[in-house]
Amino acid sequence: MTLNRWKMFQKREQLLFIGSEFERARVWQERGGSEFLSALERALVLIDLTLDDPKWKNDSFQLLSLRAEVAKFYIGENKNSIEILYQAL
Repeated sequence: MTLNRWKMFQKREQLLFIGSEFERARVWQERGGSEFLSALERALVLIDLTLDDPKWKNDSFQLLSLRAEVAKFYIGENKNSIEILYQAL
C-alpha cells in the first residue's frame, strides 16, 4: 500500500484496515501460527502510513501509543490476547 492510496481512505476505514490485521493476528495467536508476527508487521506498516497521513496530525499521540503496544506484542513483551488492541480501536 502506498501513502497516496492510503490517504484516499477515510479515518474510519483506515482504522478498520488496522483492526483487520489485529483480528488476523488474534486468530494466529490462538492457533500458535507463525502468521501472528506477519499480521503484526502489516498492522505496524498501516499504522506508519496512518501517521504519515496529514488528516491524523492532531491524533498522532494515540497512534504512537497504539504502535508502541503493537510493538510489545511483536517482541514478546506482552503475552496477553491481541484482542485487547482490537477493542481499543
